[in-house]
Amino acid sequence: MPALRQQLQSSGRAVSVTPALGGTLGVCFDAEIAGEKRFLKTHLPGADARASLAKEADVLVRLYGSTIVLDRFDVRLADGTARLCLLMPALLPLAGPMQPAEAAAIAGESSERLGDWRPDHLPSFQLYLASAARALETLSDRNLIEQATAAETRRLIARLEERLPKLPAALCHGDFGPKNIMLAGTELRVIDWEDAFDGIAGYDYLYWLTFMENRAFLPTAAFGRTGLAPDIERAILALVVLLKSYLAVRSGAYLKHAVPPQARIAEILELSR
Repeated sequence: MPALRQQLQSSGRAVSVTPALGGTLGVCFDAEIAGEKRFLKTHLPGADARASLAKEADVLVRLYGSTIVLDRFDVRLADGTARLCLLMPALLPLAGPMQPAEAAAIAGESSERLGDWRPDHLPSFQLYLASAARALETLSDRNLIEQATAAETRRLIARLEERLPKLPAALCHGDFGPKNIMLAGTELRVIDWEDAFDGIAGYDYLYWLTFMENRAFLPTAAFGRTGLAPDIERAILALVVLLKSYLAVRSGAYLKHAVPPQARIAEILELSR
């Protein structure tokens, strides 16, 4: 923080900087610069962390020009290393829950704006398919999902992999959830693109449905909003819930979850079209 404050004060402006709580991939700060509230984001040590933040900056500039990434610069630290830093406006959280139609619209709008453009070193959807195989093995070995559930999930994911070459490609956000959709004035802005990958158009909306606060929408809004076939929509939903369950099991967080992996995945498999 001292290096960051020194960098910002070098222009002669009045500056205050305080750590911002929350976030998993970045190191964030709230700031006031010449009387204007700002948000600063840098990264943990390492080339991969820097590349992820640079990817986010490239996506945000592609989507919103210079209205979100106001500046990007390196902060030199005492150990001789440098951290990339993004300066952004202080965005506001949504006033209330978003409805499925609005979530589908903002996800689709982001996909259309990005078009065929891709940043460098982008993960592919194959990474998610490979992770799904490990997830099924782990959850099955620990008896956290039933054999029939595992078999049907495996069938759906195999179908998804088979159809992948013919599915519409898109730059996917990777963590398109309620906390990553914010307001710049009255305009919706999708932030935190560090998990972006080369995926399938419609994935982000389906991912949004899997957040616990959005589960109530699953019976009525799971199908027909992405342009994908219902079996592919179901397969993506199953994949997302499977991978979320896998991460929760690996971290131990699932022990505190009110809904176990079997129930979460079965809920997707039982949805009627």
